Amino acid sequence: MKTRIISGIVLFIIVAAVLAAGIFISPVIVSFFIALISANAVYELLKNAAGIKSNTALIGSMVYSFLNVFLLNWDYKNVPDFLNVSSPVDYNEIAHFRSSLILGTVYFIFAAVICLIKHKDFNLSQIAVLCAMPIAVSYAFSSLGTILNHDSGIYYLLLLINFSSVCDMGAYFTGVTIGKHKLCPEISPKKTVEGAVGGIISSIIISVVIILCFGQTGKMLITLLLTVPFCILGMIGDLFASVIKRSVGIKDYGNLIPGHGGILDRFDSILMIAPLLYIFIILGIL
Repeated sequence: MKTRIISGIVLFIIVAAVLAAGIFISPVIVSFFIALISANAVYELLKNAAGIKSNTALIGSMVYSFLNVFLLNWDYKNVPDFLNVSSPVDYNEIAHFRSSLILGTVYFIFAAVICLIKHKDFNLSQIAVLCAMPIAVSYAFSSLGTILNHDSGIYYLLLLINFSSVCDMGAYFTGVTIGKHKLCPEISPKKTVEGAVGGIISSIIISVVIILCFGQTGKMLITLLLTVPFCILGMIGDLFASVIKRSVGIKDYGNLIPGHGGILDRFDSILMIAPLLYIFIILGIL
């Protein structure tokens, strides 16, 4: 527990420093940091969970993940001739879509070629993971980066942490105290129905606090209503990550963060929530 607490404090300091640098120096710093941890998360998934041993495949997937996150968070408004975009739709959105599409296509071809060359080293599940998961993981991390670089990034970051980490902590303490009915005993034996309800209630309370602190009372009702499904989505992300680990017989995705595991062990619920939260933000719902 001591190691876990110390690692949590160090992690908080690092994240706070990166956010401060992004605010006072350049948003590119935040994008670079998110791209780095995305590349590491892809490495954990492919090597430690899927058991892929090809260094070429691992390096290629990491490079793709890094570039995809970085490109999706790049501000194309400062390069008006990039990709020859001419559309009444938001310039940045079109450029992001085209650059990600091009990069994703190149990566898929790369992954297919690697599987052909080293076909004896890959089974069907490894082929599927190599070809698809870096695309999904990097997109989720890019959504996180976009949220952090938003004009109201701190507000949305706190909501994101609330839906994931606060809910998780509330569920843990409630489950330890009064938990009796198992939620998913075959996947995560310690999680309980009472804990899940307690976690959601905790997040609803914190949502009210965050809304009041940032003066977002105009969206109080919709935010509170969405807190419930976002918390449930975070639990799904946590359980999804757990079922992958259980299926391959590993306890953690990595050991980068002592006491916590790897990047995916810390970001599992966040990665499930971030893309949907970003959609609600750009639609003006939140």
